[in-house]
Amino acid sequence: MARPPPRPTIPTGDEFHVPGARVYAAPLGPAIHKRAEAMARVVYNAVHENRAFDEGDDRRGHGRDHATWVFSEEPGLEEGLFRGGLELMIDARLEPGAAIGLHRHVATEEVYYVLEGQLAMTTVLVDGREVTATLRPGDAHGVRLGEAHYGRAGAEGCRFLAVGFRPLGNGVR
Repeated sequence: MARPPPRPTIPTGDEFHVPGARVYAAPLGPAIHKRAEAMARVVYNAVHENRAFDEGDDRRGHGRDHATWVFSEEPGLEEGLFRGGLELMIDARLEPGAAIGLHRHVATEEVYYVLEGQLAMTTVLVDGREVTATLRPGDAHGVRLGEAHYGRAGAEGCRFLAVGFRPLGNGVR
C-alpha cells in the first residue's frame, strides 16, 4: 500500500519573514481569486511577544497562532494588488489560552472579527485607560492609530480574521 505524500512543513514566523517571502504561491489572473491551498500558512509562537513583561503575563504574549495569510500589502510582503490602504488580511487561529502580546499601532489600524471561540481583548487608549471586552463569534474589535492592545484566547481557542489598514492621506478624521 502506498504511503500518502508527507504534509508540508509549516514555517514559524521567524522562518517566514525573510526577504523574498510570498503570501501566495500560485499565479493570479486578471481578477483576484485566490485558492486556500496556495496561501501561506505560518505558525507564530508568542505572537507580538513583548519581553518587557514576565513569562505567563498575557501582555508578553504566549502560545501559538496558526495564521493563513489571505492578502498582504505589508512592507516586505507586498503583493501589489490593492491601493486603498489595506495592510493585511489574516485568518488567525489561536490555541486555547494563547495570548497576543501588548503592542502599539503607530502606523496601522486593525480590526479582528471573531469566527469561532472567545477572545478577551484589552485596548490601551491613547490617554492610557484600558478597556477590556470578551468577544464571541460575530463580535469585532478595532484598534486605532496610537492605541495599543493585547488579548487572550478562551478555553477552546479562537479563530478570527485580522484586517490591517494604513491611513490614507494625512490620517485625520
